[in-house]
Amino acid sequence: MKVFIAGGGTAGHVYPGVSIADELSLEVPESEILFIGSKKGIEAELVSEAGYSFHPIEVKGIKRSFSLSNAAAILKASSAVRQLRHFFKKEKPEAVVGTGGYVSAPAVFAAYTLKIPTLIHEQNAFPGLANKILSRFVDTVATSFPNGEESFPKAKLVAFTGNPIRRKMIGALKESATENFNLSQDKKTLLLFGGSQGAQKINEAFIESYDKFKEFENLQVVHITGKDHFSDICKRMRRLIDVDNDKLRYQAHPYMSNINQAYAAADLCLCRAGATSVAEITALGVPSILIPYPHATGNHQEKNARFLEKNGAAKVLLDEELTGESLYNICKSMLYDEKTLIDMKNNAQKIGKPYAANDIAKLVNGLSHKLKI
Repeated sequence: MKVFIAGGGTAGHVYPGVSIADELSLEVPESEILFIGSKKGIEAELVSEAGYSFHPIEVKGIKRSFSLSNAAAILKASSAVRQLRHFFKKEKPEAVVGTGGYVSAPAVFAAYTLKIPTLIHEQNAFPGLANKILSRFVDTVATSFPNGEESFPKAKLVAFTGNPIRRKMIGALKESATENFNLSQDKKTLLLFGGSQGAQKINEAFIESYDKFKEFENLQVVHITGKDHFSDICKRMRRLIDVDNDKLRYQAHPYMSNINQAYAAADLCLCRAGATSVAEITALGVPSILIPYPHATGNHQEKNARFLEKNGAAKVLLDEELTGESLYNICKSMLYDEKTLIDMKNNAQKIGKPYAANDIAKLVNGLSHKLKI
């Protein structure tokens, strides 16, 4: 089976594609999988690290608001469609998968014009522009949230699969995770992070609240600052921490490739509400406080967060409300409320889709079989 996967612009569009590719390789061991993306995007690096072939194209994002730059973006997209049609005729893929972002649109549309089976996946509760357009043409739309028919009323088939996460995310044990981070199993663990790049406002709020948190004997904090913020945060925290007198145990990390271990160790997670983070905390059943990034397209992070809150899986603290005091108050109210934590864990697991990547791989396999028939 030969499958091409297109998506990029952000890690949130690339990692789901990699997860699907990994599951396809397990479902059909002889699969040939190739990724399509922008040569200037993060996808080129991430796909290479995952061990898959990569085919670059020249594309540019289209803005939702009126902009003269959109004309150039449309011309590039049209050129990419022509180039990809030629490429697909030569390589003959049996299915083309789009995982979102402006990169996926030319590839999926080119496949549609050649009657190659297509599937797109939408990570967020609020659909991206590219997927809204593509949903009219593709064979299947896979969604991360239920009731996808409302978001894609013109689609032939909508399947609620969840958002793919890496297989290695599943199965980490709390005991081994706390040991890996040199944490105490007798203390509550608060995990703070802002996504792959960090979130300076979350960092600042925690620093502002540290004088209150340092009095907690039964608490330890694992703080993922983001690579760009790590050095500055460490310097500032060193000035605040009194090693001899502070009761709180604190550790900072610039980035974490083994975040599954951090999730396993955490009693409560405070983070942004990006699609990948939401998929991971629900699949793993981590109680959470979600602080949606206010400038996300279509305010999709707040929509993601509100879905979890509505289902009792998270509390939402808006970015405009985030201060040291509000961060401290909401964490304090939840960390030692065992019933709330247990209920949140159970509710998160009810809506989580830990095997979404495998479900999508099966849908793709079905599409390729349809072509062979």
